[in-house]
Amino acid sequence: MAAQGKERAGKDPVSDECEERNPFTETREEDVTDEHGEREPFAEKDEHTGANTKKPEDTAEDLTAKRKRMKMDKACSKTKNKSKSAFSKKQLKRQKRDYIHSLKLLNVLEEYITDEQKEEEEEEGEEEELIKIFQEQQKRWQQYRSVRRERLKEMKLLRDQFLKTLENFEDLCDRVFSDEDSELDN
Repeated sequence: MAAQGKERAGKDPVSDECEERNPFTETREEDVTDEHGEREPFAEKDEHTGANTKKPEDTAEDLTAKRKRMKMDKACSKTKNKSKSAFSKKQLKRQKRDYIHSLKLLNVLEEYITDEQKEEEEEEGEEEELIKIFQEQQKRWQQYRSVRRERLKEMKLLRDQFLKTLENFEDLCDRVFSDEDSELDN
């Protein structure tokens, strides 16, 4: 126990007991650098001063890698620009095609409408012609009927006159025969 007392000399006995029981306060040498984020002396950048602490060989490699990335980015942007221009050209062609098709469709629809209007006007004209023809035929028929009525009236008058004349003639004939008979009898 005396040996333990010498080890713990200058330390608080209460905190020593807590440290033994608390696994978070226990430290191991390899964990100290990992947990606190300590790095090697020649890290990429010193976090506190911002100075570049890389070796010259590393910076040359970084520069060549950066150049390669820039070339790739430039090539990528060129292809991106080409694809954008190709897409915009294709979209412009599509819009132009759609515009032309809509103009053609509009022309076809206008032609259809004018044709339908012409046919409708022709049909109306034909109907008007048929109505005129029917009205003319009706007038002719009425004229024919009126002429026929007049003729019938005239024929009736003529018949009546003929009958009267015939009766008169019969009367005359009867008288003449009666006169002759009377003369003969005498």
